[in-house]
Amino acid sequence: NLPVVNLGTGRTATAIAARRTHSCALLDNASVKCWGYNLRGQLGIGSTNHMGDNSSEMGDNLPVVNLGTGRTATAIDARNISTCAILDNGSIKCWGCNSDGNLGYGHTILLGDDSDEMGDNLSAIDL
Repeated sequence: NLPVVNLGTGRTATAIAARRTHSCALLDNASVKCWGYNLRGQLGIGSTNHMGDNSSEMGDNLPVVNLGTGRTATAIDARNISTCAILDNGSIKCWGCNSDGNLGYGHTILLGDDSDEMGDNLSAIDL
């Protein structure tokens, strides 16, 4: 039997996005938690710390991705080293590796690897 991924007290996943380097779960309260390899900020936790390689990093200790004040997610997707979420207001935010401008922001700066790059500081993509 495989062990259950601990997403926090009383939390369950309504959707998951899993790729080679990391996984993310959209939770029943519309928040997002990601774990795995994080060299490019793809976990969206404002650092490059890998998460989930120690059981003490999971559950209630696994940080929620800060999508901005009052914002929640309705869908998530992950690429090899980046992640995107569709938010409750219909906007899209992406973070992680951006070496080819693949996040859609018109630049090639990594996003999500520094504490000041998430939340209200991470703008929605202008489609």
